[in-house]
Amino acid sequence: MSARAALCLVAFAWSFGCYTYVPATLDAVPVGGRVRALMSTEAERRLRDSLGLEVGALRGTLVQRDSSRWVIQVQTATGARAFGAQALYQRIAVSPQDVLRVDMRRMSGLRTGVFAGVLAGVALVVAIEGFGLLRPGTPEPPTGGPPELRRPWAPLGRIFK
Repeated sequence: MSARAALCLVAFAWSFGCYTYVPATLDAVPVGGRVRALMSTEAERRLRDSLGLEVGALRGTLVQRDSSRWVIQVQTATGARAFGAQALYQRIAVSPQDVLRVDMRRMSGLRTGVFAGVLAGVALVVAIEGFGLLRPGTPEPPTGGPPELRRPWAPLGRIFK
């Protein structure tokens, strides 16, 4: 397995994440909690018209909550790679009446275990490939020959004798 394939496998596993969303009530979501809020059709239309966002659900962090509005910070874009590819966030105010359903993000033990197992498997494969284990018939490196071929620093040793 090449390093590129291993990296693709890790990225694939990471895309599933180690979390899951569980349904919650509007009152149970704490400020600072990671949420996924399913918005009404009218609220989606307002967000699209005013902010240009095409969202089925807002995924982000609840940064402020009172009886008349929620402020959710969502990632809207990623900056240019040349400038460090920083995530760009926007705070969006929504009415709690426009939130049809809210889910809170929770750590998933099963997904975390699967992800850790995938990482361990990739590390094992990379180590086996890197050290050349389990390759029958692979010749051992030569032990003889002139010292210059065995030690690249040997010419410097002659200079500093």
